[in-house]
Amino acid sequence: MDLIKSKDTRYEEYENLLLERDQITKEAGQIWTVYLQRFGKLIADNYEEKLECIKCKKTIAYYQNALNHGGDVDPSDLEKYLAREMEEYNANLRKMLKDNENAGKAGMSTPYEVRRAKTLYRRLAKLVHPDINPATDRSEVLQELWQRILTAYHHNDVKELAELEVLVRKALKEMGAGDIKVDIPDIEEKIDALKAEIDEIRNTEPYSLRTLVEDEEASAKKKAELEEELASYQKYHHELNDVIMRMLASGGLKIYVQ
Repeated sequence: MDLIKSKDTRYEEYENLLLERDQITKEAGQIWTVYLQRFGKLIADNYEEKLECIKCKKTIAYYQNALNHGGDVDPSDLEKYLAREMEEYNANLRKMLKDNENAGKAGMSTPYEVRRAKTLYRRLAKLVHPDINPATDRSEVLQELWQRILTAYHHNDVKELAELEVLVRKALKEMGAGDIKVDIPDIEEKIDALKAEIDEIRNTEPYSLRTLVEDEEASAKKKAELEEELASYQKYHHELNDVIMRMLASGGLKIYVQ
C-alpha cells in the first residue's frame, strides 16, 4: 500500500508540523521526568509540610469552635473531620509521590537512541499517523500498532520501533487496499492550529521548565528556593503545634476518650 499525498503545496508543511508537534510533546514529557528526578522529592516534602500546616490550622479552628460552644471535644469526631477536610490534599500528595516514583524508575536514553528513535518514528508516522493515513482510523490492527509506536517513541525504545516498522509494513501489505489518496480538508486551518499548538507547548509547563533542567545555575537556584520554602513551612508547622499545645493546656477543652 502506497500513500498518494495531496498535491496541495502546503501538504509537506502540514506533515512536518505534525511531526514537530509530536517531537516537542515527547520532549516535554522527558523534561518533566528529569524535573521530577531533580526536584520531585523537595517539592513533595514542601507539599507534605504544607499539608501538616493546613491540618494544624483546621485543628485549631475546630478547637476554637469547641471552646465557643462549651469546650467538649470528641477525638473521633475530630479525626473524621480532618479526614474529610484533608481528603483531596492527601490524594494530591499520593499522586505526587507516585509520579516521583515513576520518574525515579525512568531510564536515561543515549544520544544515539534519541536520534535513532526520532528517525524511525518519522518513517512510521508518515505511514500510519492517523492525521496522515486515513486507513489507520479504520483498522484496529493499525490503531494498535500506532499506540505501540507512540509508547516506544516516548521511551526511545529503538528495538521496539525497528520491530514495529516490520509489522507496520507487513500489515499494510496484507491489507492490500491499493493506493490511498491523502487529501487534507481545510489544510490552512489545520496548519494554523498546529502552529498555535506548538507555540502553546513550548511556552507552558512542562516544556517551559527546560532551562531548569539544562542550566546548572538555574537548577541550583531552584533547589535553594525549595529548601528555603521547606524551612519556612517547618517553622510555621512548629509554631502551629505550639498553639495547639497551649489550647490543650489551657483547661478550656474537655477531651472525651471513649
